[in-house]
This record gives sequence, C-alpha cells and structure tokens, in this order.
Amino acid sequence: MNLCIDVGNTTIGVGFFEEEKLLKRLTFTVELKKTSDEYESVIRRTLKENDLDAKKVTGIILSSVVPSISDQMLIALKEVFDVEPLLIGPGIKTGLSIHVDNPSEIGNDLIADMVGAKEKFGYPCLIVDLGTASKVLLIDKTGTFTSCVIMPGLALSLNSLTNNAALLPEVALKTPKTIMARNTVDAMSAGVIFGHYDMIAGAVKRYEKELGYECKHIITGGSAVHLKDLLTDDFHYEKNLCLEGLNNILRRNEVK
Repeated sequence: MNLCIDVGNTTIGVGFFEEEKLLKRLTFTVELKKTSDEYESVIRRTLKENDLDAKKVTGIILSSVVPSISDQMLIALKEVFDVEPLLIGPGIKTGLSIHVDNPSEIGNDLIADMVGAKEKFGYPCLIVDLGTASKVLLIDKTGTFTSCVIMPGLALSLNSLTNNAALLPEVALKTPKTIMARNTVDAMSAGVIFGHYDMIAGAVKRYEKELGYECKHIITGGSAVHLKDLLTDDFHYEKNLCLEGLNNILRRNEVK
C-alpha cells in the first residue's frame, strides 16, 4: 500500500493507494506549530480510526510547499512506518518533460498535478489548480510543461476585500446563484466567484489563442468545489488529481 501526502498552504491531503486504486482520502487543516511528536500522534490515531495497518504501507511520497511542516512530518512518518519517504527532486522519475526558465521553482504539488493529468487525459492540456493561489498549467502538444500563470486564490481575494475595505464585512466563501446581487454580502460573493470564473476562462482562451490549438481542460484543488459547477461545459473536475499524480510518481520510482 502506498501513502501519498500533499502539504499545501491551507490543507494537507492524504491518500492511501493499492496499486492505482485510491482506498482512502483524508484532509487535515495546516497547523504550522505542530511538532514531529504531535504529527506522529495524529498519524497513529488516524490509522486506528480508519482501520489502516501501518505495516501494510510499503511506499511513501511527500509533496510540500511548507518546509517547516515537511521537516516535522518526515520525522513522524519514519517513526510510524519505518519507511524512507520519497521527495520529488533531481533524479526522480516523473515522466514529465519540463521546458521553463527555472525548473527548480516548480512546486512539487504542481508537478504531481501535471503527472496525474498527463497520465489520465493525455495532452495537450490546461490544468487549473485552485488552492491558496490559483494556477493554470500548460502541457503542450509535445507533452512538455512549458508555462504557468499564478493568480490570487478565491479565499485570498475575498480576504483582501474584507481586510482592506473598512466598510466591507467578513463573508463566507460560497457560490452565488446569480450575478444579480442586491446586497453587500451577495455582491462580494458574486464578484469573487464570477470574477474568478471569467479570469480562469479568459486565461484558458488566451492560452489556446497563442498556441493555435485547443487543449483538454482539467480543474482541481481545494477551492475548485466553488467553480466546478460553473465550469461544466468542457472542464473535467478531478478532486484527487495531485494525490493520483504522487502515486504515479512513487510507482515509477519503486525499486524492482
């Protein structure tokens, strides 16, 4: 059984896989001050609550954009499973060709997204990952990652309004039914959600115009739930894309 962990800025996604099948997915909130002992306690409790046997885990891969968490988690993972986790980096087989100015700047989670998308949908494709930041990733018709755009995410956009405009209230992020807002709360929700929708749709359209050909469209990430029902025409919603990509990378690097 493989254990795949994706540490983001807001949440930690965890997936247990048997071959290519996702057996269990879990999500935790990021807590920056947790120690390795605390993570070990959480892991052991989670295994017990979900009737999972630590001895059956033979491979672990960790993707993280928060170094302070990954350092503590690595210690905890080794203690619980007695397995050396795989970290994405130089020498790791991903099956993904990369042609950008600074490959070392690419987040491990984005590499996992692209590996998962390429394996599942082929190419060319545009992957929209909606997390703390919103990203649009391009795998071109040669199967090469060649471009990415990064924008403030949905929650960041909403928080920016609340924190920087004195008269605007705190608003929970939710998908409005219509653009025809008639009060401040609905106006903020509609502005952020529909504005983000148009921004994503516009970025995809601009990419395809410059490329001169159409791509498959995939949407993923924690905030994708707020846009997936709006982007229904030609977008594939893939909740577990990053975890599936991590599992693919782990399997590619298994010692035969």
